[in-house]
Amino acid sequence: MKLLVISDDVITKDGFLEKLFPNPWDALAVFLAFIVLLIIVFYFAYKPVKKLIQKRADYVDGKLRNAEKSEKEASEKVEEAHLEVKKSHQEALAIVEQAKLDADKERQRIQQLAKEQADQEVARAKQEIEQEIEKSKDEIHSQIVDVAFDASKKVLSREVNQKDNEKLINEFIDDLEHKE
Repeated sequence: MKLLVISDDVITKDGFLEKLFPNPWDALAVFLAFIVLLIIVFYFAYKPVKKLIQKRADYVDGKLRNAEKSEKEASEKVEEAHLEVKKSHQEALAIVEQAKLDADKERQRIQQLAKEQADQEVARAKQEIEQEIEKSKDEIHSQIVDVAFDASKKVLSREVNQKDNEKLINEFIDDLEHKE
């Protein structure tokens, strides 16, 4: 037989049980008190705490779902913004290209206008030259007529009338034209 020393007293195996359960009615009363305590704790502490924990878990789950939904919406908005920026960039490129085409057309129109104006200036200059040539020819013709008239006066030593003068001038002009 083994001895268990709890205190200065030596307790045997049979004495140990007697010390542990001195009275069966007391043990039953302690056991029933323990069961009642468990029931009270279960209804007044465990259930409310469990409800609070469940409520908090539902709140956290709701917040997580809302956060996921918000994140998804934000991601969609970011994607839409990227598409909008890309579309705007493409529109800007199209506007720049159109502006280049318009500028090229305007440049060609201005060049054509300048060419037409230059051609008009050349034509006007040619016309002025022709007029100056005709004017010079008329002046030369007039001078030739005067010289011929003076020469005919001296050659004939008499007064030449208008009819004779015109006849001599026309003959002289005809001779000059045939020589050319």
